[in-house]
Amino acid sequence: MAIPLGGLTLSDMRVGPLLRNSGMPSRENMFAVARSAEQLGYDSLWATTHTAIPVRFESRYPYDPSGRPAWDATTPWGDALLSLAFAAAITERVRLGPSVIPLITTDPLTLAKHAATLDVYSGGRLELGIGAGWLVEEGQALGRPTDHRSARLEEALEILRLAWSRETFSYDGRFWNIPEVGINPKPPQGDRLPIWIGGQGQRAIAIAAEHGCGLMLWFAEPNAVRDYIARFRAAGGHGPVAAAMPLAPNAGHWLDLSRQYAEAGTDLLILTSYGQASSVTAVLEEFAAQVLPEVR
Repeated sequence: MAIPLGGLTLSDMRVGPLLRNSGMPSRENMFAVARSAEQLGYDSLWATTHTAIPVRFESRYPYDPSGRPAWDATTPWGDALLSLAFAAAITERVRLGPSVIPLITTDPLTLAKHAATLDVYSGGRLELGIGAGWLVEEGQALGRPTDHRSARLEEALEILRLAWSRETFSYDGRFWNIPEVGINPKPPQGDRLPIWIGGQGQRAIAIAAEHGCGLMLWFAEPNAVRDYIARFRAAGGHGPVAAAMPLAPNAGHWLDLSRQYAEAGTDLLILTSYGQASSVTAVLEEFAAQVLPEVR
């Protein structure tokens, strides 16, 4: 069945904010944002992550024309899965997901175990966002292999599905050779646990399409989202597409901009807002009042 390019409405789109696990991570900030998202009717909560940020690096940041991020090695950044575990303990309804975990900071077996555990503890609410990883120097600092990153990501996807669906399994691949092992407990969602692939390059789009995953875009304008979705569908992708939308305080165009993302074909809108928890929750309250009635 052909999938239309765009043409969605706000009522078709899920909306979830980022947790405050970067910049100003604290128990109070995390608690405030997580509980606000749950009480205001947001669909999900998302957490970004980096493990060891190099002071100097040559890798190009792919989500800003300058090629450099706004953060640096001194930026406080709570681990995504641990932050989501905290959020899981104080919420009952919202879905939870990292956006995204760079594979160059972990390995498939560890990731499978951590994801399964969080899915168990959250009652089957996890959605796993992963990517090949753009910050090569971070992987090198951690002693992880950083060559053939896209090919490694493809093998990791196969290993994750095996780990979540079989009592024991083995794997003989190009990069990982795993003797028969078991990773238990299994996630309540099994191998149907949703996986999102983060990235806007053609290889990331192709991997998401070929492996039946969602595609997670970061800081792409609605017209660019439409183009990425067209490429994703042309590659055979049938999964959902997520996009991040920055929320500037006191903006009066949120409803119109959200409609533009929906009409471009966005299935999940991730709201990014930074600052003190009090200002972030105020923004979430205002967005909920303006936009969420159109989504529900």
